[in-house]
Amino acid sequence: MKKVALVILLMLVACLAPRAYAQENVAAGGLASAVYYMGDFNHDQPLYQPGMYVGGMIGYSFSDYYSLRVTMGGGQLRGDPATYDGRLMSSSPGQRSVPFKRSYFDADVRLEVGFLPYDPFGNNPKQFRYTPYFSLGAGLGYAGGAPFMQTPISFGFKYRLFYRVSMGVEWAFRKTFNDNLDGWENIRTTETTFHNNDWISYVGVYFTYQLADRLLCPALK
Repeated sequence: MKKVALVILLMLVACLAPRAYAQENVAAGGLASAVYYMGDFNHDQPLYQPGMYVGGMIGYSFSDYYSLRVTMGGGQLRGDPATYDGRLMSSSPGQRSVPFKRSYFDADVRLEVGFLPYDPFGNNPKQFRYTPYFSLGAGLGYAGGAPFMQTPISFGFKYRLFYRVSMGVEWAFRKTFNDNLDGWENIRTTETTFHNNDWISYVGVYFTYQLADRLLCPALK
């Protein structure tokens, strides 16, 4: 009887161990996007002089609706004052505006909220193989020789292509705490410091792969 109980206990531990480490809830993948900046030279034009952005991501799902995602990547930002037909206000007398082209790197963590119960495995008929989502988080960026804080906000749509394999499209915005991405520092006051900071945005596609099977128990394979 003790041996039977011990075997049952070992099987339960073997089945629950993967859930303790939550491997079935972890997905990893890569992304490719067009990245562009919004600032003094570009106030509101989408996909303004876009560069290429590539990166990787890893995510952990708390439930069918909520997940935490870490993203890291890099790209290139461009801008030209000749494309802006307004008046540039400078914080430094004699400051000259020139076209810029610089590398940009970042890393952030975001809370992602889906609007439908998402199933990346296809095992649950009550869940969906697709869902739109929204995410918000915090991160760090690096460009022009200086690091800065940023707040990422994104809207997207993901779809299960195959068992464990998902594809997504995303439009992300990063509110940076930096007003010098374009080499032009605007006039600052107590009221305008936050609003003067530049934005970085990207539109792209990504693919992810679930790292473990949600249903199979290792002890019963």
